[in-house]
Amino acid sequence: MAPAAADVLVHPDKLLDVARIVEEQANALEDQLLTRLGQLRIDAPSADVISTQSIQAWNTLIADGDRSYAGQVREYVAGLKRLVEQLRTAAKDYKVSEEEKAAVFGDRGKHGA
Repeated sequence: MAPAAADVLVHPDKLLDVARIVEEQANALEDQLLTRLGQLRIDAPSADVISTQSIQAWNTLIADGDRSYAGQVREYVAGLKRLVEQLRTAAKDYKVSEEEKAAVFGDRGKHGA
C-alpha cells in the first residue's frame, strides 16, 4: 500500500525541492502515457465476433475510460500534481510564518539572545 500524503515528512526548507522533483516525475510519467497510449490499444486479429468483442473488452480495460489502467495512471499523475501544489503552498505558508515570527521577535542578535 502506498503511503498517504499525511505519511510524508519533509523538512520545511526542502519543500520546494521536493515539489520540483515530484513535478518532474509527474511530467515524465504523463509524457510517457501520452506517447505510448496508442500502443496500449490493439486491433482485432480478425473480424469474428469473439475477436472483436474480446479486443473491445481489452481496450476498455487497458486504454479507454476513467477506470482503465491508462485512466488510473492519469488520476495518479493528477494526484502527484495536487501534491506539488500542496507542497508549494506549504512552502509559502512556512516562509510567511517564519517572516511573521521574525517580525514579532525581531533580530535576536541585536538583543544578545
